[in-house]
Amino acid sequence: MSLAIQLEHVTKRYRTGRARTVVDLIASSVDGLRGRNQDVHSATRGKISSVIKALNDVSFEVPEGAGLGIIGRNGAGKTTLLKLISRVTWPTAGKVRVAGHVVSLIELGAGFHPELTGRDNVYLGAGLFGLTRKEIDRRFDEIVHFADVERLIDTPMKRYSSGLYARLGFAVAIHSRPDIVLVDEVLSVGDAAFRRRALEALRQLITDGKTVLFISHDMWNVRRLCSQILWMEEGAVRAHGPAGEVAERYMNEVNLQALTNQDTALQSHRGGTGEVRFDHIEIVNQTGAPATTFAANDTLIVRGTYTAAKAVARPVFQIAIVDVDTGVIVTTANSARADVPDMVSGPGAIEMRFGQLPLRPRQYVLRLSITDAHQLGSYDEIVAGPRFAITGTGGGVDSLADEQDGLVSVPFEVEHRPKPQAPSPKP
Repeated sequence: MSLAIQLEHVTKRYRTGRARTVVDLIASSVDGLRGRNQDVHSATRGKISSVIKALNDVSFEVPEGAGLGIIGRNGAGKTTLLKLISRVTWPTAGKVRVAGHVVSLIELGAGFHPELTGRDNVYLGAGLFGLTRKEIDRRFDEIVHFADVERLIDTPMKRYSSGLYARLGFAVAIHSRPDIVLVDEVLSVGDAAFRRRALEALRQLITDGKTVLFISHDMWNVRRLCSQILWMEEGAVRAHGPAGEVAERYMNEVNLQALTNQDTALQSHRGGTGEVRFDHIEIVNQTGAPATTFAANDTLIVRGTYTAAKAVARPVFQIAIVDVDTGVIVTTANSARADVPDMVSGPGAIEMRFGQLPLRPRQYVLRLSITDAHQLGSYDEIVAGPRFAITGTGGGVDSLADEQDGLVSVPFEVEHRPKPQAPSPKP
């Protein structure tokens, strides 16, 4: 199988500090030959190396017709990697080999001129990507239709919204006969319909034998598009392998780190009138041990203690499970009249049990409240209480279809039946 991209022991270093003049460059070279390092000094951190390694000994290969997702935290070296492949910059050490015409979608519409119309910028941008005027003429209608800007195509682009700007920039790039497409978080711009159309276009390129490198923090989009994932961490390759396996490892680790660093006390701004307030909330598993991670279908128990400053009639305790990324309330649980005494006063405790959690691998937060019996007045309200995560079970998130990317797993069955044939007409 032919390789589209190959990196061998690639290192990229940058020097910190201000921009340097020619005199600075000469002096730095002389000092380097003398074995001197020009370190940076910080009042808080002391001596800091003047050289930053954006990439450190990175090696990997991408075959033609593959989709490779590149993931990692901010500053991990993902964008630097794409800049090296697109020849925007060059490696300090190592070799970068690229076979084919590369289109970089690091910043959509970067070559557009705001004073020119959309029509003029299509010809300008496509020309920068290497298309001739005749080729642009043949593709023009297709580009405009894909971007859905027919109505504004003869309007100066300074009047376009950022979403329209991005749509036209993506359309021009994707129709410029690329062999290799580099995408860096650009699909976060634009509406949902455009993002889906853009993903379908990238998927079609892979089907047609083109190569796509896709950077995104949206693991679901990475998994939909890519069969392999490269996990970057501090400029080095942390993992490289099947998309489902690497994505699951990455999401589990990110969730665990976030949960380890959280303050499990009631950390949010409190609301409510204060007649009854939570004192402490903890999440435990079925054995009663404190826990922050659960597998799908596990039992999660929320235990809370409270204090009623004065006698309160039949308060209602409510706990909501909220998806951290989207803010969507997955479910709520309310105490019933039979669960709570007719009157509470002083300290008390309450426990709510969520059996067989039907949640998908994500991070969730508890939203808690105590209201009056009619749920009209709020005694206590905690917008962001303790967090927990549902971890993967080893199957890999790529085993889920697009329609199964929701927050919950609902049991279902599929049965296929052949369509009954219509009876033959009577003679």
